[in-house]
Amino acid sequence: MAFNRKDSYYKQAKREGKRSRAIYKIEEIDQRFRILKRGQKILELGAAPGGWMEYIAQRVGTSGTVLGLDLLTISKLQSPPCRTLVADILAPDTGTRIDNLVSPPFDGVVSDLAPNLTGIKATDQANSIAMLETATRLGLERLRNGGFLICKVFQGSELKQFQLQMKNHFQKITLAKPKASRKTSSEIYLVATAYTGNTSLQ
Repeated sequence: MAFNRKDSYYKQAKREGKRSRAIYKIEEIDQRFRILKRGQKILELGAAPGGWMEYIAQRVGTSGTVLGLDLLTISKLQSPPCRTLVADILAPDTGTRIDNLVSPPFDGVVSDLAPNLTGIKATDQANSIAMLETATRLGLERLRNGGFLICKVFQGSELKQFQLQMKNHFQKITLAKPKASRKTSSEIYLVATAYTGNTSLQ
């Protein structure tokens, strides 16, 4: 049975004038883990259409910075604290472009990135992990010691290996399934806190 795109969170987002239902995911994660604070500098990968950025901007305030990167243009965001960059995380110059726009280190890196889905579960998970590793490397190289990472992952056999990799970089790793995630979706969010400064993904 196909899922209902226009479920209660979709309708709530429309009613409240939000960019997407995804804002309720980051809101729930933040309320549970209490990670976003005024004045922070946050890097978001896969930021379009900007729902997470709007929420993060409210939390960090005008004294903070939110840099959102995506292949698509994100418009009409409050500046400060929001800044955007149209870029591909796989492009070799993306890291330099980030640094030129907002100098690191960042207090946190968040990612709602997902590959284009094929419908083949094993393929989709493998593609997701490959994209996630690229995004994570880009983020970890710009994250301050003690910082945090929030990223979307998909449940499956390769997730455990990714969790083990992240344990080399962070003191605490937790998996969270926000209520706003569709029950039929295998998406889940990895919340990693207290970055140790080790950037190697080996």
